[in-house]
Formats: sequence, C-alpha cells, structure tokens
Amino acid sequence: MGNIIETMVNFVAYAMEIVGIIIIIISGVKALYIFIKDGFKFNNMNVSLTIAEGLSMSLGFLLAAEIVLSIMIKTIPNLIVLVGIAALRVGLTFVLHWEINQYEKVLDKEHPKGTYYEQDLSPMKDKINN
Repeated sequence: MGNIIETMVNFVAYAMEIVGIIIIIISGVKALYIFIKDGFKFNNMNVSLTIAEGLSMSLGFLLAAEIVLSIMIKTIPNLIVLVGIAALRVGLTFVLHWEINQYEKVLDKEHPKGTYYEQDLSPMKDKINN
C-alpha cells in the first residue's frame, strides 16, 4: 500500500511540475511574440505583464507539487529543504502579484508602453524652464 501511495504522489508531483514548466514556456513564447510584434520596444509593459502573469500561475503549480511531495518526507533535513523551497516560491508569488498590480495600474491597451509615460508633461516643462 505504501508503494502505491508513493508512486501516486511522485506521479502527481511530476505532472504538476511539468504543467508549471509548460506554462512558463507558453508565457515566454507569448511575450516574445508581443515583443517582436510591437517592434522590439524594451519598455513595453505588456510584455512584462505577460511574463509576470505566466510566472505567477506557474509558481502556483510548482508550489502545489512541493506540497504534494511533503507527504513523502521522512527526515528533518528533507523537511527543512522542502520548507525553504516552499517559502521561496510563496515569496516569489507575492512579489509577482504586487508587480502585476503595478503594471495593471499603468497599462492601457491603447498605450502598451503604459499611460504613465503618455501623460502630457508640458506644464512641468514650463515650470522647469521658468
């Protein structure tokens, strides 16, 4: 019975890790397509948002795989490593969610560079010149 559970846990964990890797690949290809389509603009927030959303979703699957693997932990050192990996992934997830929220605040579909950069700064220039 123990071998069946161990086999199932390993299969589920590897399947979730593969899904996470596939999501990273797909979001990277999608971001590359947007980057090329928009003329290799390095300040295009749409590209950054696409990558950040893909990484965030992928981290969810990778974290789920770590949680499933925690069922099979038998020693304290292995548990410490697992907790460390999980903590890093949770931290990255929070940072990515914050970054996505920042991008969404300034991103506008008509201005992929972001509405922040499209603001009229001429009144500021007049104040500086006077």
